[in-house]
Amino acid sequence: MSLAGNVRNLLVWHQGALGDLLLAGPALAAVSRQYPGARLIGVGQRGPWRLLAGTLPLAAVWDGGGAVWAGLFQEQGVLPLKLLERLAGIDLALVFSPRPRPSLLARLRQSGVAQAVWVPSFPEGGTDHVATVQARRLGELGIRAEPAPFRLCFLPPTLEELGLPPWASILAIAPGSSSSPKNWPLSHYYEIARALAFDAGLKVVWLAGPAEEPVLPYLQGLAVAQEQVVWANEPLERVARLLSLTRVYLGGDSGITHLAAAAGAHRVVALFGPTDPRMWAPLGDQVTVLTPPAGAGQVASLADLSAAAVLSVVRRFL
Repeated sequence: MSLAGNVRNLLVWHQGALGDLLLAGPALAAVSRQYPGARLIGVGQRGPWRLLAGTLPLAAVWDGGGAVWAGLFQEQGVLPLKLLERLAGIDLALVFSPRPRPSLLARLRQSGVAQAVWVPSFPEGGTDHVATVQARRLGELGIRAEPAPFRLCFLPPTLEELGLPPWASILAIAPGSSSSPKNWPLSHYYEIARALAFDAGLKVVWLAGPAEEPVLPYLQGLAVAQEQVVWANEPLERVARLLSLTRVYLGGDSGITHLAAAAGAHRVVALFGPTDPRMWAPLGDQVTVLTPPAGAGQVASLADLSAAAVLSVVRRFL
């Protein structure tokens, strides 16, 4: 199946969180190259989508949770006028989702979208990387794509603009994620931060979001005692700007780790387990993935990855 070549208005439906959207970055870049004159409209979570404004020809971002979309999820019935008006003029809709959504695609076509096709947001079976799975699907649609690293484009800031000393060499640490099994023990992160701040003179910036709320007072107390910095619930755009200036980033399988790679952190050390980095790790030569040792028949646990092992690897990059 090949898509029509004349696309003026392209809608991309991707409701995934930050990491999932950035993993789709190579696919989105390939689609933009295929239709260089098209206006791209992103539908999903506004915060992650807005990060792509300088990288893709993003004409608009529409909230994927809005009531206007309800008619797309009703298999029958008259489509609301507001929805028809919203989708008027859309030549192609790409729907990223874990599994095919034939009824959603059909309703998009009924609403006036000329073409609506599905692209997998998750791999199903096997160990191929998400970017490889998506590139394969786009190839079936006549769009040439490669599973290459994805880089965000924005004006580089200075450390002073971000409220940090201009001489600082930054170690950014994001200790949390949306899933506790993917979190390395906070005490290990603190051991790394203390050692590198002392031995290598790095300025430690802790990155905390909603997932870190329970430990935020503890984290802030540690930071004050060690002359470190905590950024809590900062806008993603500001975090990306900091990460672009970061010498070393350390974190688990989280959206911020993918953001560190996409923003251009000099070195990204990503701790993976129990998720499989072959499918989910950010791509790039500056990315080093560490996983815990696993015995025969055992499921790897991040708690089994020692702070000493991680510290040894990080020091090689300093």
